[in-house]
Amino acid sequence: MTPLYVVAPVPGEERDQFSGAATSIHLGPLLLGTMRVDALAYDRSPAKIRADSLDHFIVGLEDSSPDLNAVPRILVQDLGQPLALPSIPLVGTCIILPRDVMTRMLPGADSLHGVRIAGGMAQLLAEHVRSLIRAAPALTVKDAPHFARATQQMVTACLAPSQDSLAEARPQLQATLAMQARRYIERNLMEPDLSSEQIRVALGLSRSSLYQLFESFNGVARYIQGRRLERIHAALGDPAEHRRIADIAYDYGFTNEAHFSRAFRRRFGYAPKEVRGAGLGRRMQGLAPSSGAGADTECLEFPGWVKQLRG
Repeated sequence: MTPLYVVAPVPGEERDQFSGAATSIHLGPLLLGTMRVDALAYDRSPAKIRADSLDHFIVGLEDSSPDLNAVPRILVQDLGQPLALPSIPLVGTCIILPRDVMTRMLPGADSLHGVRIAGGMAQLLAEHVRSLIRAAPALTVKDAPHFARATQQMVTACLAPSQDSLAEARPQLQATLAMQARRYIERNLMEPDLSSEQIRVALGLSRSSLYQLFESFNGVARYIQGRRLERIHAALGDPAEHRRIADIAYDYGFTNEAHFSRAFRRRFGYAPKEVRGAGLGRRMQGLAPSSGAGADTECLEFPGWVKQLRG
């Protein structure tokens, strides 16, 4: 953060240890970043502004609440204007854009300095950025323009929602919503009462919107059943798993053994008992992620990346 702020210990606080970690991803016209650092004092002072002449915006997504269900908040920072951040631990993600890119997206961007935004759109933007950062090791240089464009559309839809900007960002919004729904399902697959209504309420969606997200899976219930069957298949293929098949199925909501067996055979083409001892569990294991293109950029440092951003 030192390229952007005057960084100092919190006044009056003495500390023997400090922990912090940050990552950055260069997508051409913008940078994505994550940070998880102990509390420090960050000051974008007039002297700092004159010294570095950085003409950028930071769209920061604050996620410092211990509540996993808390909605992230967006803080827009114009690096051409003074700003002091609260002296609290920084946990979250950010998007850094040069002024010409930001004002092209949002003609009124100069008036957004210091603005905080919360709500559903902030949550979608945060989820989009997190998903890109998780996928970064597998991205290639050719992928960068596509993901940069999608991120710019999401920022525009979030900070200046209009019919046109929302329509332009709709594919990415739908993809992000679908990912949120699938992650919610994965976390709750062993809950016997998991249902489309529970998912709809948790994500704040209408019934029709939720159905559209899972239309290609023939509905929410079919998707949930499929994921449960795949989890059971993986468990049966695990040599360390010795529980009865019926007990494993029961843990994933199948209370009727005959119904479970039919559903399992319909999905995989063989009976559950054929998985054990036959090595079939390997069919459900994914491939290890491949190394992304970007290894040759490890020598580049964050300050240089910020200055190289282009529209």
